[in-house]
Formats: sequence, C-alpha cells, structure tokens
Amino acid sequence: MSVIMLPGGVLRVPAATTLPDGTKVDGTREIRPDDPEYPRWLPYAQREAELWQGDEAEQDQRILARWQRRESA
Repeated sequence: MSVIMLPGGVLRVPAATTLPDGTKVDGTREIRPDDPEYPRWLPYAQREAELWQGDEAEQDQRILARWQRRESA
C-alpha cells in the first residue's frame, strides 16, 4: 500500500486493525500536517495526481467507467 498526499497536504497512510473477533482489517487513516507522525510518513508520499498517470491510469479509468454503468456498484 502506498502513502497518498491529498489536497491540503493531508497524508492517507496504511493502517491495520484487528477486530475483537480476531478478524484483521487493512485500511487507511489520514494524518494532518500538524500530527507528530507526519514527518515520518512524508518521504513516502505520492501526490494523488501522480498516481493517475502511466499505463495503470488508463486501466483504472476503464474499470471506473465500467463500475459507474452498473447500478449495484
């Protein structure tokens, strides 16, 4: 999972949680520039726009277009 810099400098970082029943859940959390953890994550951050470039971006756009056509998505 990657670290994404959102508009305003907020970082979306990977986060894992274990539920009371033992289920492991992977997700993300947001870290604001005034958070003490911010400097630790900043070197790994990629701007959101950078992630939408290259070969994968074209494939992602096709997938999103297909999902938008389905009512269940």
